[in-house]
Amino acid sequence: ANATLAVSLAVSKSAALLNKKSLYKNLGKSFSLPNPLMNVINGGAHADNDLKIQEFMIRPDSANNFMDAVHKCFLVIQNLKILLKSKKMLTNVGDEGGFAPNLGSNEEAIQVVLKAIKLAGYTPGVDMYIAIDAAASEFYNSEENVYHLHQSTGEKLTPAEMVEFWVDWAAKYPILSIEDGLDEDDWVGWKSLTDKIGDKV
Repeated sequence: ANATLAVSLAVSKSAALLNKKSLYKNLGKSFSLPNPLMNVINGGAHADNDLKIQEFMIRPDSANNFMDAVHKCFLVIQNLKILLKSKKMLTNVGDEGGFAPNLGSNEEAIQVVLKAIKLAGYTPGVDMYIAIDAAASEFYNSEENVYHLHQSTGEKLTPAEMVEFWVDWAAKYPILSIEDGLDEDDWVGWKSLTDKIGDKV
């Protein structure tokens, strides 16, 4: 494997020299940067607020290139800041760089993000999508086998109910990515969640 890699690298470097380009520019014909996920609201362990979900992110699917993606996200972030200030909320940031407002619930957070997307002139579910990093292991109680949303709604959800929570959100909101939506060892829940929405999220 190492010999194959060395030969591949040598051929790539030779081709770049032949084309009088740097290695990365020569390889750039077939590679592009991935669409970024921008963290816009923090909760959970990353913020001192009542949100249980750790990160609410945006994904600019209508971007033409990486620079355009960053620009579109920047406009949404600026509109989100204006929106939060208009509600007299602090625009301090959490540990991961997103705003950490004291919103009433996880659902209110997602609705604020969607409003900021619209204020920036984009259409949720067309130009811009939502991505979630729930960090569900942080609010999973293994002794009771429940997901306890004690900082927000106070609900205690069984693994099956937590799966339905995500299924419901994926139907209501333009969510295309859910990271750590269940506890890391909830294998039955992960299989159920993947069966139900794995083809779109």
